[in-house]
Amino acid sequence: MKRYIAFFLSIMVLAAMTACGRQPAANSSPSGEGSSPVSAADQQIPEQGDEKPADTKDPEQTSEQTPEQAADPDLAYSELVERFRTLVSDPFGQDSDKPGEMGVLEAARAAGDNAVYEMGYLIEDLSGDGIPELAVGGLNGMTNALYTLVDGKPELVFEGWYRSSYVYMGDGYFYYYGSNSASESGQGVFHLTKNGTGLECESFLFTGLNSDGDLEVYRNETGSWNPAESEKADMTAEDFWALDTPGDPLPLTPFSGTDGGSANESGVPVSVRYLTEAGDVGCDWVTLYDGPDSCCILFTTDSLVTDFTLLDLFAEDFTETGAVIFSATPVELDGERSSLPSVMTPDTPVAVQLIFPGDLPAYGISYVDAEGSLRRFAIAVSGYDGSLLLEEADPLETQFILPGEISR
Repeated sequence: MKRYIAFFLSIMVLAAMTACGRQPAANSSPSGEGSSPVSAADQQIPEQGDEKPADTKDPEQTSEQTPEQAADPDLAYSELVERFRTLVSDPFGQDSDKPGEMGVLEAARAAGDNAVYEMGYLIEDLSGDGIPELAVGGLNGMTNALYTLVDGKPELVFEGWYRSSYVYMGDGYFYYYGSNSASESGQGVFHLTKNGTGLECESFLFTGLNSDGDLEVYRNETGSWNPAESEKADMTAEDFWALDTPGDPLPLTPFSGTDGGSANESGVPVSVRYLTEAGDVGCDWVTLYDGPDSCCILFTTDSLVTDFTLLDLFAEDFTETGAVIFSATPVELDGERSSLPSVMTPDTPVAVQLIFPGDLPAYGISYVDAEGSLRRFAIAVSGYDGSLLLEEADPLETQFILPGEISR
């Protein structure tokens, strides 16, 4: 999660976006200028206030919805799910300015050909009121749209996009990241109201310039971006950027209908993720780089594979279609380990410490699967949410050629 936060917030600062006011209008969107806000308990931020984010329903709103009206939520949400499946399947062939669809469309365009594998949906009661919500977003983090049922019909609760995003924390809580300008970035916690039709701000931190033009961190319980309605937080800007939050991505069902995180992971035994748990022990460990900005990743497999090899990748040329041609050579391992195990099983994961030095992949893997086929993948970082991807080289080519979104 911290890697995602650092990636997301640094992009927002570098973008030097135009300031756009304290809170968004109800119809603020990815194509507009609006942003709307939201602490983990260990941040010691005050409890909730009474100001509501402007892009949500009034938390005090009541409705006639009952658990009986949501007896068949799959049916109630079916048309909406298919609409999103259509948008995600062909994001560049469609357009929409409808609230709830714009953030999903923005995310799908960022994911490109992999969108149906990287994005999905979940129908589950997140607010605890007995009425299932529909969440749509990325399998590795951001919730782009959340709906609940009011009188048995879907109603938008909130929308998230690149500049105003929500990541689920559990128990009806969402962590917010957003930006109004290069100097104004915010993050904090919102939770679903008891009836699930809106969000309430529990705590909010944001950066802003004081009267001397220096960057300060402010805090409040309302979600306001106004320093005059907030108090200075007892932290530096560096502390703000370093904040980390608990929580795991929602278990979304990919729009592809298959389990997997990218277009080439369907039927692929080996997967990769960031190594964040101290309990991940007992694995083979390889250090390729241990300097500044290094990270640790973990390869696991759900079935036996052989000849697992780490690869050094170097971009050498491009095809006429824009695919990247890489040189791919086995990594020279450190002195403590001259080779990796010839057989990799679900009980023998492999951890690697490395760095991702640029936009194009610098490392890859290869192995022989249970069918006896040689599989080759580049280890890539999603430009959308910082998650890890395995992009498969064209199996019909002897050269290591990456088709698809990374090549573009």
